[in-house]
Amino acid sequence: MSKSEFFYPVRDADKPSHVTLVPIPEETYRAIIPEIERTRKQMQRSGRCVCPKSKLWTCDGDCAICPYSACGNTVSFDTPLDDAEGLTLGDTLVSDEPSPEAIAMDKALLAALYEELDRLDPDGRRICELVAANCTEREAASILGVSKTAFRYQWTKIKKQLAEKLKDYI
Repeated sequence: MSKSEFFYPVRDADKPSHVTLVPIPEETYRAIIPEIERTRKQMQRSGRCVCPKSKLWTCDGDCAICPYSACGNTVSFDTPLDDAEGLTLGDTLVSDEPSPEAIAMDKALLAALYEELDRLDPDGRRICELVAANCTEREAASILGVSKTAFRYQWTKIKKQLAEKLKDYI
């Protein structure tokens, strides 16, 4: 029984439509061919590869120089928008970065929150510390020496107080 041979398509630099099949080891073939096939299938689905089935053996995954590559459904960020004069698609992208105004508002809210926390009585401040430390209601109640229901009532009261005091920021 003869051993199967494995080949890799190598394109001619001067004439990309001319392909030479070069023998390669099986392990190399099994490592690179799945990625080439994934790339080709992606390009075909997006309309950017129009390679006929009879020429699939020439695919090396390098679509930039392939004679069967097509424009497909690509979009440029420089494409002008129809309904807005002078705007491009790139102009409509929203940044995930916070705006300077949002940063200033958050800073003011944080300063006001710290100020209100400083005004709380020692028990209220301790409750906020326990909540900030991710203690469960049961753990916090145990630390404070109160029932879980009493802790929940006090925490709800504090949240309402803080919300009322900070309503201009929220």
